[in-house]
Amino acid sequence: MTQSTSGSFWGRVTEKTEYFWNTNLYFALMLAVTAVSMLTQNVIPSTVALAVLCAWMLVFCRDILAAALPFLLIFLLSTLQYEDLSVFLPCAPLAALVIGGLIVHLVRWKKPAVAGHSIRGLLAVSVATLLGGVGFIPASQYFSPLSIYYTLGLGLGLLAVYLLLRAELELPRSYDLLCRLMQLLYTIGLAMVLAVGSYYLHHWAEFSQCWELPGISYRNFAATILVSTLPAVFYMVGQSRRHLFTVLLWCMAMFFSGSRSALLFGAVMVLLGFVYLVKRNYLPLWSFFVIVASVTVIMALFGSQIYDMFFGARGDPDHFISPTEERWLLLDRGFADFFNHPLLGIGLGNQKNIDLFAGVPGSMVFYHNAVLQVMGSMGLVGIVAYGRLLHDRIALLREGGRDPFMQALAVSYLGMALISLCNPGEFCPFPNAAMMVMLFAQAEEAVGDVAVPVRQLLVRHLGAPAGFLQF
Repeated sequence: MTQSTSGSFWGRVTEKTEYFWNTNLYFALMLAVTAVSMLTQNVIPSTVALAVLCAWMLVFCRDILAAALPFLLIFLLSTLQYEDLSVFLPCAPLAALVIGGLIVHLVRWKKPAVAGHSIRGLLAVSVATLLGGVGFIPASQYFSPLSIYYTLGLGLGLLAVYLLLRAELELPRSYDLLCRLMQLLYTIGLAMVLAVGSYYLHHWAEFSQCWELPGISYRNFAATILVSTLPAVFYMVGQSRRHLFTVLLWCMAMFFSGSRSALLFGAVMVLLGFVYLVKRNYLPLWSFFVIVASVTVIMALFGSQIYDMFFGARGDPDHFISPTEERWLLLDRGFADFFNHPLLGIGLGNQKNIDLFAGVPGSMVFYHNAVLQVMGSMGLVGIVAYGRLLHDRIALLREGGRDPFMQALAVSYLGMALISLCNPGEFCPFPNAAMMVMLFAQAEEAVGDVAVPVRQLLVRHLGAPAGFLQF
């Protein structure tokens, strides 16, 4: 009798939870929970609530995507204390809650591990991140918590994310999965818009005294999220034109973030977004020319004032990119590290270049360029691994052709790639790299890439015994 009642209870809770996941209230609640900390400048309430929601969704919803959003939103809360992430330490025990929820999820809804073509690149990258710097990086740095986070997070961690999501995509579902993924990106982007807006809410007196954009510490992190999620907004315009208003919010957030990357690459994303809308017949061609003409007139009338507002507080307002910036020295150091250690690089966790980039607590020493990050940190092995990953992703995008989701994904990935040329970008495991893995896992499903059991792949490529991984 007790067992029956317990089963009935779990069934009812699961039914209600999955119903909630399939309503717009889900996204509204996740954003509202995030807003609590953004508006109060206290990371604890939203971190706790999002961790609990993540664990709840893992336990009571068979769709793991329902837990993905609260998990990724936790990382956006770092904007509140970007220069002192130690404030999150009291929330560390919550990791056990999320991990426990994941274990229950895997046990309750057993799904065979399957994979598509993306697994080749992700496996190669996992090997490259683990081998990076071996023979040169000091053991104390290789095994430091910071190094382990990036080494595993950018390699085996992303592989695990891919396998979890790919198994889920094989299940039947009652909603449009492509649209749901874009809604996830949309909500993450809105959370960053809220983060930028809340900064000015709490620093309005300072800003209104000089009307010059302040140096927001997380401006480049904001640029990465805003630029890579903006295509999701344009995708949603196809569902309703009211989302055009949200494009304006994104544009304002990118400008007021004070990030040059957001200003430059954000403009590229906006242009490509409106081209997408015109090509999909979501907007008439004349509207595109009206927008271009309006922007041209605004820049002609107020260009100097806008420039002064954006660059006035910078140390070198005469140069968009100052020739004396340390980023140029980091590029030189990246080439030197590659040529001195061409096979395996110096390792992701190496502190050798900390004299040029100290970063914030919790960040590794970035070269601020994805190409040199691979070359300098992982050498030729990294070049081959990431080359494989890039090749497979481009092939997937080309196969998708004219599909609206694939076009939006291509622009989103382009945005992440552009940002990664001058910022950490995709070398931040969560949420940046994880978002891309999530999208490309779905891209495989969208183009009909047949998922193969992982056990079968191991038997075929590694010569593992036929009974391997058979539980």
